[in-house]
Amino acid sequence: MKTTMKKIFAIILLALACASCKEDNLPTLPEFEVDKSSIEAKAEGGSFSLNIRSAEEWRASTTEPWVMISPANGRGKVVAKVRVDSSLTNDSRSTLIRFTTAKNSDRTIEVMQSGFAKAITPLSSTKEIASFAKRDDRCFETEIETNVDFEVVAEFEGDEKWLSVADYSVELDRGARPRTTVLRCNWKMNTQTSERLATLRLRAKEGGAEATITVRQGAAPTITDDRAGDSLAVVTIYEKMECWSEGTIDAKKPMTSWECLRLWSKDDEGLPSPEAVGRVRDLDLSYFNTEEGIPYEVKYLKYLETLSLFGNVNTMLKSIDMGEEVCELEYLKALRVAAFGLSSLPKNFANLGDSLEILDLNSNNFDRLPSVINEDNFPKLTSLNLASNRRQSVSDLRGRTEGIGLYSDMNSSDDIERLFLWENLEELGLSFNYIEGSLPDFKAGEKGVRAYTEEDVRDMGDTLNWAVEHQLPRILPNMHSLRINLNFMTGELPEWLLYHPRLMEWAAEILVFEQQSPATDSRGLSVKFDNVPNSMEYYFESYPLYRGRYEFKDEIGE
Repeated sequence: MKTTMKKIFAIILLALACASCKEDNLPTLPEFEVDKSSIEAKAEGGSFSLNIRSAEEWRASTTEPWVMISPANGRGKVVAKVRVDSSLTNDSRSTLIRFTTAKNSDRTIEVMQSGFAKAITPLSSTKEIASFAKRDDRCFETEIETNVDFEVVAEFEGDEKWLSVADYSVELDRGARPRTTVLRCNWKMNTQTSERLATLRLRAKEGGAEATITVRQGAAPTITDDRAGDSLAVVTIYEKMECWSEGTIDAKKPMTSWECLRLWSKDDEGLPSPEAVGRVRDLDLSYFNTEEGIPYEVKYLKYLETLSLFGNVNTMLKSIDMGEEVCELEYLKALRVAAFGLSSLPKNFANLGDSLEILDLNSNNFDRLPSVINEDNFPKLTSLNLASNRRQSVSDLRGRTEGIGLYSDMNSSDDIERLFLWENLEELGLSFNYIEGSLPDFKAGEKGVRAYTEEDVRDMGDTLNWAVEHQLPRILPNMHSLRINLNFMTGELPEWLLYHPRLMEWAAEILVFEQQSPATDSRGLSVKFDNVPNSMEYYFESYPLYRGRYEFKDEIGE
């Protein structure tokens, strides 16, 4: 027993001795110690660690809200986290973290942060685009990281400015911290058979930063001078104009099955050349949605004789130029561009004068009669239709003659008068425009006008005797269809019209005499002719041989 107690007592003494030795070996904590004297942060900010050893209670503080330390007090060994917020400026900044203990308040650590450099950084420095796309798809967007407001300048290898930058804005509500903005660019189709380049230069408005974006556009497809080229041209035109007529074109089938066109055959009268056989002769496209003129590919339809384009979406809202390429068609005889939204014709439109016989521009948006359309430029033209060129529906012209449609005042302008002096015309459509004033009262011997003669009687029959005897002015002698109704004309119907040898062919009671009603012209006059005949008896008395041909006979009940 005694031996056991001695052993227990010895173990206790040994443990006490070891404990005493261990306390003697423990390191003594300093009053206050931290492992960093400064912190350097980038503009983006970040988190930093501080190893603190202190025998005393300490507290940390800073006067700037962009620096935070946690924990902000402690004792012993502590790892504190210092968080530095992102900068809001381009300049550097600094502050102090101050530590205080019961014995000392002068312990500090400097926190320094650099500012954001002015920068414009496209997320992609290059952009590849196709040569062609539908109108709404002819644009691209690219993201830009920036912390400055900037401007964009487009530079091109050639003369054509085919790329434009849409309006954009940079919201710098985050100070100098970069943010992402979207740059939207619109582009035009490439008509060249080689690719083209443009450079977008992005420059800070206040200097100090810039960047570039290279835009590369693919080449247009090569259209060959043969039947295959015609096929490709028609398909491209169809796509560019966004036509939607079902069944019109099936690229998987030969052109002979396409409903919108007719090809030249070797037995056709007027075949331009043997090479024209199998090429497109007539093209007729209806119902489409375009903001542009006739696609340039039309020029590759080398032997085209008839072109008809009708039915654009929202026609009255558009202002389109026809485009110059159509004027390169050497064999074009009939051109119909109707309900298209045209407001102007190309400068080279007179190039069609050597071949064109029919021109139909009805239901467009011309403000005035295009001056290029005249007898000198188009000596072969026999049919001209400029009807229904109205943008707006107006019944009172007082103070409203601009921007409403095709307007002319015959009392002060001779643009309509020259059409009546165009001898070769066989059809003239001017209905449903805003033409006001009195019809010109031509006199034989004036303005190159001559009277009907015995020679005319021999050519047309003795029905012209009255015209010869009364020296009737020979106006529009070949006219088979004159349509001038639903305009704003006033005054007297002239004698040359009332007694015109072909008047009965014109359905004059409807298509000539009837004007817009009720309506008021720009002078405040009620729109109507003053001397509209009540019947055509006067006419048949002058031309008795016409009575049997044109007079209506009521045979009901006989």
